[in-house]
Amino acid sequence: MSAARGRVFITVLGLVWAGALVAQPVYKWVDAQGQTHYGSQLPPQQADASQLKVSANGSSGAGAGRFGEQRNTDGTKKLPKEAQELVDGLTKGLKKVDGKEVPLNCALAVDNIRSQIEIMLENGQKNLKGGYITQAQHDGTAGGLKNLRSKASVSDCKAATGRSRDMYQCMTSMHNHLLGCIEKHMP
Repeated sequence: MSAARGRVFITVLGLVWAGALVAQPVYKWVDAQGQTHYGSQLPPQQADASQLKVSANGSSGAGAGRFGEQRNTDGTKKLPKEAQELVDGLTKGLKKVDGKEVPLNCALAVDNIRSQIEIMLENGQKNLKGGYITQAQHDGTAGGLKNLRSKASVSDCKAATGRSRDMYQCMTSMHNHLLGCIEKHMP
């Protein structure tokens, strides 16, 4: 991936489609140091991890909108405080990159990139339909994601050098998410 594509993708992911993360399974656990963590995958060796049931369409406040919904300045629905906290925690968890390096596997890296983009596109569509993002936000983000999906290829991976190669290397691990790999490896 070129630096320009990386910057575009980071901008695209900057929107993160807040509710998109909530639509995926969310696990919560406390580590040995008492820190609370959130993640989209059940953590290894964490028997006390629990899957949380998250409803991004809860309402709060009286008279703020239809059925008491709170609204953002752009007219979209505001996530309830608890859902926003989960989104923030999950986003933080998804940005963590597993330090264990695995051998580069271009086919697996490209498959991971494309499948994660598909999930983000599906969730973006749900968030648009649910009123959590505007049509303009959806179109801009979906366009960037589709562009990146089309550019991520085995041939691009095999030809990649420097940070682009590092990005594909990062996405070879089944424990990493696109958010973390981009934050770590793209300029």
